[in-house]
Amino acid sequence: MKEKKGSLKIGTAALLCVGVIFFAGCVSRDDISTSGEIAREEQEEQLPEDDKEESLETAEAPVLEEGVLDSTDAENEENSDEENAEKAQALYKAQIRHYYSGVLSLVITTKQLPDKITENWNHDESDSEVAIHDFALADIDQDGREELLIRCTISPMNNMSEMVYDYNPISGKLKLELAWSPPPIYYNNGISKCELHYNHEAGELRPFMIYCYQSVCDSYMAVASVVDWNKALVDKWWTDGRPFPDELDTDGDGILYNIYIIGEGEESYEYEDYKYNLTDFDEVFGRYTEGAKELSIEYQPMEYESFADFTPAYLKLLADEAGKERTDTASDLGLMILNEDHFLDAAKTLLSEKYNVELERPEPNVEERMVGLKDGREVFSFDALNAGHISYKGEQVDDVTIFGIYPGIRVGGAWRSLRAYGFYATYYGEVKNRLITGEGFGNVSIEFSVEDNVVTEITVGPYCAFAG
Repeated sequence: MKEKKGSLKIGTAALLCVGVIFFAGCVSRDDISTSGEIAREEQEEQLPEDDKEESLETAEAPVLEEGVLDSTDAENEENSDEENAEKAQALYKAQIRHYYSGVLSLVITTKQLPDKITENWNHDESDSEVAIHDFALADIDQDGREELLIRCTISPMNNMSEMVYDYNPISGKLKLELAWSPPPIYYNNGISKCELHYNHEAGELRPFMIYCYQSVCDSYMAVASVVDWNKALVDKWWTDGRPFPDELDTDGDGILYNIYIIGEGEESYEYEDYKYNLTDFDEVFGRYTEGAKELSIEYQPMEYESFADFTPAYLKLLADEAGKERTDTASDLGLMILNEDHFLDAAKTLLSEKYNVELERPEPNVEERMVGLKDGREVFSFDALNAGHISYKGEQVDDVTIFGIYPGIRVGGAWRSLRAYGFYATYYGEVKNRLITGEGFGNVSIEFSVEDNVVTEITVGPYCAFAG
């Protein structure tokens, strides 16, 4: 028998050469959220102390009257706690999906995976090409939050691969938990069965490894590998012609297994290592999968429509919470971006009909731009180019705001209000006091000018960092 790639000898080097990549050291992608947080902190460091404190302060907790709760009060308090827990969980899930929306926006616009992992797969960058196929959201490691699964093929190997990313809102980090070709089989106990993308000619069983999720490092770790030798396919050892060891085949099915438990002895793929029978295989595989069920994962095509509602759902949850203590949300032009398909038209209608703002075109031949005059002074401007934006300057018109801020508000108060709606400082460019709600499609950007620590002009509009 001639030596061939993939014959009985399938060690670590073979696993790597067929396109298997596993990262025990987790890959982070800080540039989506944490860099924005750093930028926000840097900008707040430049605020006067009174504004800095105001921008960072939180609402005071209500003062409760002392006394003993009766049964009705206790029941209401318990129901309130359950309701708050449900809301917190919904917001937590929405925040994660909002982040994944940014990752998916990056992928579909740049054809680049978020951590540039494709660079590690390329044999020749001039020939390399990434084809992104679909994605899924599922809690495959059973840690209580959804992971992002992305399927793709990467030339020149052209094998279907799957990347498993996990975003932790607490740390603000994106991790690559597992990368494998072909896509693994996942179980509801944190176990993944990871097959090689080819079958070696000595056995019918596709060689595979078992990975187990480790919550300590939020990663998958290899725990076992299995390769078989089928006498009906190959009856002699490939290097020296020794016959299939029938004396070890106690169940007489003509198949022996090489089962390696990681951490128990040395990994080896020699003649003597094929010594286990089907009962041994079942015992080892059952050790990790007993009582577990294979997860059924629903994949979505890699297109914007598949995740278009992720960011709007998150921003609306934040807006609902931030608006609880407000009575002027109906006149908030920023909220119209979240709630109205044609927010420019809605804003112009509100201002002209309720606040007697006069609308006119400063350049009659330019239909995309319009201004709003109050008492003869230009206070608002509306630009329909590049998804549209609204500007608000000079003075506040009655109770009109943009995400709770207005010309005349102090800088610290503006920061506090905007953060309640999910805004954070963008690190793109050198624009001070520019904030965004995220980088992907469906987000909002706002920036404001300041004079003597007071906001003088505000500009707001839809935003995506990856839009051309």
